[in-house]
Amino acid sequence: MKRLRTVLVTLAITITTGADLFASGVAEETFNLLEIGSRTYRNVTVTTKSKNYIFILHSAGMTNIKVADLPTDLQQRLGYSIAPKVPTNNASVWAKQTIAKIETPKVKQAEAAVSQTWQSALSTAEDRLPPLTPQFLLQAVVAGFCFYLFVCYCFMLICQKTGNEPGPLVWVPLLQLFPLLRAASMSRWWFILFLVPGLNLISHVIWCVKIVEARHKTTPLLVLLLLPVTSLFAFLYLAFSEAAPRRKSEPRVEIMTLETA
Repeated sequence: MKRLRTVLVTLAITITTGADLFASGVAEETFNLLEIGSRTYRNVTVTTKSKNYIFILHSAGMTNIKVADLPTDLQQRLGYSIAPKVPTNNASVWAKQTIAKIETPKVKQAEAAVSQTWQSALSTAEDRLPPLTPQFLLQAVVAGFCFYLFVCYCFMLICQKTGNEPGPLVWVPLLQLFPLLRAASMSRWWFILFLVPGLNLISHVIWCVKIVEARHKTTPLLVLLLLPVTSLFAFLYLAFSEAAPRRKSEPRVEIMTLETA
């Protein structure tokens, strides 16, 4: 009785499906063998195709299968369009998707306010800055060259006040390190360390210690020379101040004794 009922239901579905297909003018699609996931179906006939699933008849009965579970080539063969997959391992895509989920009207208003603030700040800065004309660029180059000459002049004064003549190298970029090393009583081989990132910081600290000693200055000036905020003022003082006078050795007083007498 149960088997007869199953046959009647199958027959009814087949007749109904066949009538629908005949009315729509669509032919059934058959497959001798169909592998979907871990299951294998034989003598398959696709009777119904909807948006989310298909209904098939096979040698062992009937069943419906989700379209998402079908292989890509089978989806295309049955007429389903394949949507391009968005890479989920991309960090930027994941961040955009996450932000899109948590966006609220308040968040959007805050973003709009921040964007408007930045735009107004940029427009104000552009209005205040002078236009980049050839005349402005020429003035900037001249100002930079004058500043470089002033720094070289300070180097020359530092060398001279340590008792060393700087020579023409003090006006040449990078090569001016040689007279500065000589003024600090340091070997010329330190020039190589000044070119190595990381070691140049250590070399600079040692040069500051040596040049302060060579100029007969005190430790507070060394501290100010090493600090980024006050280094410029300490450098100018080092160049334009007079050297501290050296302490004169106290005269030796000989005491006359009876033996020397």
